[in-house]
Amino acid sequence: MTMQKNRPATGSLAGRVVLPCHFSITPGSPGGSPEEELRIKWTKLQEDGREEVVLVAQGGVLKVGQAYMTRVSVPSHALSAGDASLMVVQLRTSDAGLYRCEVMHGMEDTQDTISLNVTGVVFHYRAKSSRYTLDFPQAVQACHSADAAIATPEQLMAAFEDGLDQCDAGWLADQSVRYPITVPRPGCGGNLKNRPGVRTYGVRNPTEKYDVYCYVDKLHGDVFFPSSVREMLTLQQARDECEKHNAVLASPGQLYAAWRAGLNRCNYGWLSDGSVRYPVTVPLPQCGGGLLGIRTLYKYQNQSGYPNPTDRHGLYCFKGETETRRHV
Repeated sequence: MTMQKNRPATGSLAGRVVLPCHFSITPGSPGGSPEEELRIKWTKLQEDGREEVVLVAQGGVLKVGQAYMTRVSVPSHALSAGDASLMVVQLRTSDAGLYRCEVMHGMEDTQDTISLNVTGVVFHYRAKSSRYTLDFPQAVQACHSADAAIATPEQLMAAFEDGLDQCDAGWLADQSVRYPITVPRPGCGGNLKNRPGVRTYGVRNPTEKYDVYCYVDKLHGDVFFPSSVREMLTLQQARDECEKHNAVLASPGQLYAAWRAGLNRCNYGWLSDGSVRYPVTVPLPQCGGGLLGIRTLYKYQNQSGYPNPTDRHGLYCFKGETETRRHV
């Protein structure tokens, strides 16, 4: 029995991906041909050495790991097709990692590994003025201006499954208003009361005003904090400084995409919308209280308002395809 080598696979948050696993049976090998004798096992290999069973299929019987219930499948006639590929739907960021495919048939067995990368991140966004000031068209435009798209309910659910907790109602692409709560608490119960989950207000009148949940997939370029900067800058000075590097101030969507790709910087910096933020991928007490994510500096204690443009902070620049298109 032999197995084809495969390249790494990539999928988007809440989307679907196929992890290929193709094999061929050695002619004349013992073991017969019934599908019942074929055993397929998919395992996720953890960084600490543990192995998490994703799926085991044999004789038409499937056993699926708890974290993958209703989300994974293999072809029903794997033996005749020589195909033990794993389909994963409703992708989560936590699905990323290294997987192993094992195929056993009679006395023969073979295995190979394949890595999975999951792109995309959902983030909460509000207008610079105050909380709940965006009607539906304005919410769509706000995400677009942040170099993102308004998130779908499926993307918000996937983000919730990965741990997103935000007690702020926001528009989604289907014109519904929802918010994700992993730790139920007073004031954030919604229609689920004391249970974790995505709260929903249902489909709303487009003139009503809320915040919005945006989604950004891959980063097409580079977000960076210029090493040449030795002092804090105003918003206009930050824009000028990025231009010196043939770049522009990064947008919120670009910073979130860079954070998802691993950007870690414990320095507040200006962004293109006049907000001030910084990305944390390595939890440290002095950087966001040991929590992962994007930290935002608000003007008021109720988490509204952006800093004054004349305040002085660092900056995050972006250089890439978006910057090239803007200057064509």
